[in-house]
Amino acid sequence: MTPPMLSKGQNAPLPEDAKHIAVVLGWAEPNFEMAASALLLGADNKVRSDADFVFYNQPESSDGSVRFSGSTTGQGARARITVDLTSVPSDVHAIALAGSVTAGDFGALGELALDITDETGRPLARYATRDASTESAFVFGEIYRRGNGWKIRAIGQGWESGLAGLATDFGVSIDDSNEENAGSGGFGSKPSRQSSSAAPVGPAASIEHPRGSSYRLWGEARRWCDYELNLEKQYLPAVRSLFPANMSDDGSVLTPDVQLVPDPGGPHGPWSISVRAKGQTIGYLDPDNGPRWAGPIRRIIASGFVPTTAARIWANEYDGWDGPELRAGVQIALGEPTLAIPLNEPPAQPYTLLPRSAIMQVTKENEHFDVLRNHVPPNGHGLLFVTLVENVPTVGKAKAHVEVRIDDQRVGQLTPQMSQRYLPMIQHLRARGLTTACWGDIKGSAVAAKVRIDGIKANEATPAVLNGPPVTVARLCLANPDLNRYDLTLMRSLLTPVPPIPPTPTTIPKEPSDSSIVRFEKGGGRYHYIATRRGDSWETTATGDWGSIDEVMSWTNLAARVRTFRIATQWSPVAPRRDPQVRAHLAVVRFTIGDRYLAAINVCTDGRAEGNWYTTITDRAERTLPFGDYARWQDIAEHGSHIQLATGWSELT
Repeated sequence: MTPPMLSKGQNAPLPEDAKHIAVVLGWAEPNFEMAASALLLGADNKVRSDADFVFYNQPESSDGSVRFSGSTTGQGARARITVDLTSVPSDVHAIALAGSVTAGDFGALGELALDITDETGRPLARYATRDASTESAFVFGEIYRRGNGWKIRAIGQGWESGLAGLATDFGVSIDDSNEENAGSGGFGSKPSRQSSSAAPVGPAASIEHPRGSSYRLWGEARRWCDYELNLEKQYLPAVRSLFPANMSDDGSVLTPDVQLVPDPGGPHGPWSISVRAKGQTIGYLDPDNGPRWAGPIRRIIASGFVPTTAARIWANEYDGWDGPELRAGVQIALGEPTLAIPLNEPPAQPYTLLPRSAIMQVTKENEHFDVLRNHVPPNGHGLLFVTLVENVPTVGKAKAHVEVRIDDQRVGQLTPQMSQRYLPMIQHLRARGLTTACWGDIKGSAVAAKVRIDGIKANEATPAVLNGPPVTVARLCLANPDLNRYDLTLMRSLLTPVPPIPPTPTTIPKEPSDSSIVRFEKGGGRYHYIATRRGDSWETTATGDWGSIDEVMSWTNLAARVRTFRIATQWSPVAPRRDPQVRAHLAVVRFTIGDRYLAAINVCTDGRAEGNWYTTITDRAERTLPFGDYARWQDIAEHGSHIQLATGWSELT
């Protein structure tokens, strides 16, 4: 049995009877070893705890539903994970399936493959790719809930930061003692050399954010598109417009930014939120998510900005029953609405926001709970701005360390080791008059709280980070509990509904003259046909009227169901008994039997003398002719007259 072959971004349902499945990650290069890992993810696309990270040092989830079963190298190299779908906790919404290498990168492994089988070995799905290059960790796909069942999606997303970077992106806390030693390479030990070429930045250099500019969702899923849009047929033309006119037969994948725009007159009622790409509506958040997202989306728009996030859009065209059809999917980085906007305002002093890297735990927060308790949101989890400040002890021999602040109040610090990895960059930016800011998250209750930060370290800083313009985030208007009281008039033009693009009418080529012969394909090139014009109708090599191509069709119906025609323009006489040209795959001949004008195409691929010929003889005509819609070359040579071979073709426009 051949499993469904998935392209990047595509998904397929798992059979209802598949309760225990095996995930096999394969690679072509036998001299490398790859380890498989899995992450059990909640509704926020994060692990519920570090126990949800299954890998070689923690080979089983706490509930026993997911197990790492080891790796093999050599021919047939593979790594294996098993999943008991019946035991996966109900609050686990997806299981990310990943691989990692400790030496080299995924580009050296050759073709990568993800195979899903059930406990009997029955193949359920397969995804293969050669897209990897310098990554040292790679998410092959995910198993996720859909209704009462499960589906598998091909992801194909890599991380250059290795297994630790991948894990932290999904909420796993990595102990900084496992990080590389500070000061190794990069910017590490020489901040002064960099600072000499950087322009100081004062208060006058604060960046204005023009009205109508993008405001990225603060909690977007960081390269991981976690929300699948229910793509309705009426929006397929808009999706198709995003891709080149000549799409690859294997399909294409785009990763554009998309905008989330309120549409009170939309299909899901007053809280409808449209998803737009390049000015076109490509769908809507589902009816449950529209009201949940109304608050942050309206607040951003009332502030004069456009809510923006990342997307992954895949599409491929195929031959449908009535002509070319589009199959597509849209996933966007959404996360949770409570994490879309930071809990606090951006820093009041000039600052620059660091790019994200790996999440690090702040220490000694327990000493500052009097400050933290004011930032713990009602649901216990939120995102916020934090700043990193050098603290140089004035007494004793203690080394300088990084102090972590929220709204300029100390809430903890980094360990001495990790501080040394941040201080050169903090010092460099301070010399430019900039405070170092980064993303942070807080989880807590009425009695305790934890803070984590996410920002690149000094050795990861690029010249753009060190010496380029400051990266800042726009200030928003105050939150309003009455969502209808947000004043959206600043962005009135944005809120104008964008109607769906009407389907592009099929352009039908001009009908060729009588007796012309055309050739065309269906099924993505798997099926080959010819047709010849007889008066007002076309006789084809179809063997019945049960498919998309009938034996006899009008030009209007035939042309509407075919992407491209090629028309025969040159003909050469055939020596019926000894001409080797007729053995060629897709050779086309025309001939007569009595007063009947006919044509045939050879679909045989191995050059046999008898060939495998399909003719334009209809079921009705077959009653008076020596053979019907299928023939051997011997039949055509014996009964046909005036046999000619098509030796020239041109595209019909």
